[in-house]
Amino acid sequence: MTTRSPLPGLILALTLFGIVTLAICFAGCTAATDPDPVRIGVLLPASGSLATHSLDGLAWAVEAMNRQGGRTIELVYRDTSTGSTLAYAEELAGRDDIDIIIGPATSAELMQIAPLVTGKGKILISSSVTSGVVTAEYNGNDLLWRTCPADGRQLEAIFSILREDGVENVSLITANTTYGETFARLAPAAAAMNGIRITGALSVDASEDFTTVAARIGEEEPEIVVAAVYPEEAVGIADALSSAGSSAGLFLTDAARSSYVLESLGGRAEGIAGTSLSSDPSTGYAIAYEEAFGEAPPPFAAQTYDALLLAVYTAARQEAAPKESLAASLQWVVSGDGIAKGWDPQEAGEAAAMIRAGAHPAISGASGPLRFGESPAAGPLVGYYVRWAVEGGAFCESTPVPSADVSPGLPGLPYGPASTEKRPVVWMVYPLVKGDRSFADSAYRGLFRAQESFDFTKRECSYDDLGVLDAVFSARNFTEKPDLVITEGFQFTDASRAWAEANPDIRFFTLEQADYGLPNACDVLMVPYGASYLAGVMASNMTKTGRIGAIAGAPVSVIDPFVEGFRAGAEEYDPSVNVTVAYVGESFEGFGMPERAGEIARDLRSEDVDVILMIAGSSVTGIVDAARETGDVYLIGEDTDQSYLAPNLVAASVVKQIDMIVYHAVENEINKTFAPGREVWTLENGGTGLFVSPRFEEYAGLAADWQERAIAAENDYLKTAVF
Repeated sequence: MTTRSPLPGLILALTLFGIVTLAICFAGCTAATDPDPVRIGVLLPASGSLATHSLDGLAWAVEAMNRQGGRTIELVYRDTSTGSTLAYAEELAGRDDIDIIIGPATSAELMQIAPLVTGKGKILISSSVTSGVVTAEYNGNDLLWRTCPADGRQLEAIFSILREDGVENVSLITANTTYGETFARLAPAAAAMNGIRITGALSVDASEDFTTVAARIGEEEPEIVVAAVYPEEAVGIADALSSAGSSAGLFLTDAARSSYVLESLGGRAEGIAGTSLSSDPSTGYAIAYEEAFGEAPPPFAAQTYDALLLAVYTAARQEAAPKESLAASLQWVVSGDGIAKGWDPQEAGEAAAMIRAGAHPAISGASGPLRFGESPAAGPLVGYYVRWAVEGGAFCESTPVPSADVSPGLPGLPYGPASTEKRPVVWMVYPLVKGDRSFADSAYRGLFRAQESFDFTKRECSYDDLGVLDAVFSARNFTEKPDLVITEGFQFTDASRAWAEANPDIRFFTLEQADYGLPNACDVLMVPYGASYLAGVMASNMTKTGRIGAIAGAPVSVIDPFVEGFRAGAEEYDPSVNVTVAYVGESFEGFGMPERAGEIARDLRSEDVDVILMIAGSSVTGIVDAARETGDVYLIGEDTDQSYLAPNLVAASVVKQIDMIVYHAVENEINKTFAPGREVWTLENGGTGLFVSPRFEEYAGLAADWQERAIAAENDYLKTAVF
């Protein structure tokens, strides 16, 4: 068994890989060991305000997919921020070894090069052009594709958000481009549908006198200025409004979400809000990206990754059906109805192999299901949008929501012939589909980290798949037998025992369940009592009203150490502080009800509670949204560092090192060091802890001072606690 380098080495390798790839492509040649690689053209900017596609992410994807085997993939990249997009398009479209080009970045560029590229019979896939004008212009062209929905969907999201915020009137500013034209044309109807009045509309470009624009807006007296512009115009508008002393808020569209805005405005960017496309949270793409690059993916990274997937799958289909046209091959790819295949490099490699063999998998990407209507130029049928706001100098996001009804799900287990590869197989079973920003996401982080370090095959399931898993384990009817099964959450206590007893030759690693006493089972118990004790101390120190609270998903045993530790720490620090505990639901469903959790948070605030411990799984996003409404409630997160949800409000997080534990479970399987029994992780041995958020570092000393008392209290708790 071979292992790959640890993650820090991987990041360096990826950086070097990206540099080498770009250097090769700029030189106009490619290097490959495969005599017949799949070459894909890329026309995107590497720098400047429009560089929001993540070329590093593309380089990582290619390197990771190439590790899976099959035909080598090569990117032939041209940097549109340093040269003529049209000239580059002519070059790449004229090459016989390139059939598909990814790009360009803007609507104006696309309208310029699309006739050239598609006229030569090549496919053009844009991941960031959202203008509705493109849909109308290329409605009958089956060679022009987009992996991002058109802006009509975004307009619906924008005015729905503003309506929910109680906004009644806005001013509209649009860029004097094809991109801005869509918003100018469709905004009045979208606003009217939501009962919002547009007090004035204006088209601008980067050379505009924004002082005059601000003066006009002042006369219109809107509550919000909605600006469908690019970053340079956004900065000019923000500065002009600030200089004019305008009280209107600024709400930007996806094109303006760029680090350029933060760097140019600095502290003046605080409070600017907007919408942008997002990845599908159930895929885990954003988590994987953050692990690989140390930051959240830029706005169009997921859509750019998906453009690569479509290109790779189309090339695979061309191998299976060489006489089929390119357009027909891509249409065939997105109409798959077989085994579901996800976005990650392993799943993508398997999907490509299946397509080459004539199978027809149902593909999904980082941005969601890759399903299209009659016109591929209109983009996918479903996209995810996120509302963001600048808080603490960073873009902070709410939970992404789909533009149409979609049921999130994980790729299916293999139902075809077993693979002949001799690699360990690991099944990861989550309590919820990924996207909870808590328990499931933390486990996936550890699984992804292990994937980047070791050579194994992973499969993912959730509680929704319980019936299928019961049937497979009880009948031992495996097309691909797992070597290690990791189950996460108290919901699987009975199931894990039954599966392990029926399959003594499979190792089971369970989190937060029971001590089964089986030779093939290891259970991990994470006790957050001590870390929650520190959270209670910190909350009692922070409160101005003497009232703090906790909102939990349900009154279940796994929540008890959080609640009891929080109460004990608060009481020890200040006996006069009142602690209120509220539950979102009565059982498991309470961990996935953000709207209900938000209502509870508002109720607690009305009772003067000003610090809230959130222990409610994916319901925490509702609590955060409610806290933002007033801004005078501090929050303490759970399981992972949740400061990214609201840097100015989330003061700390009671963390469980789930990612580390999952990583080591896989590592032990690879190294054949699996040990049955029970592992107990606590504050004392580093399995849990209180992470103080960067903007609240003044409380780190308080937590350190109380560390030993928290450990002592936790040890006393463990003497009598029943798990």
